[in-house]
Amino acid sequence: DFNMPKLDGLQLLKAIRSYAPTKKTPFVILTGRGDRELVQKAAALGVNNFLVKPVSVPVLQKTLEAVLGKLQ
Repeated sequence: DFNMPKLDGLQLLKAIRSYAPTKKTPFVILTGRGDRELVQKAAALGVNNFLVKPVSVPVLQKTLEAVLGKLQ
């Protein structure tokens, strides 16, 4: 989620991308905010996908499959 206590989603993404062992870890931001600025910042940091709440199960599945491959 983008809105977390002490560390937001962009800060977490930046930390994950700057640490070699987790640099290529798939990352999806889920948030209630879908403004263009947030999406652009996430893209610049290397987010794999972005979801704006509320999210339906089919949309969640499609998004995760786009990042992780077909889910069983």
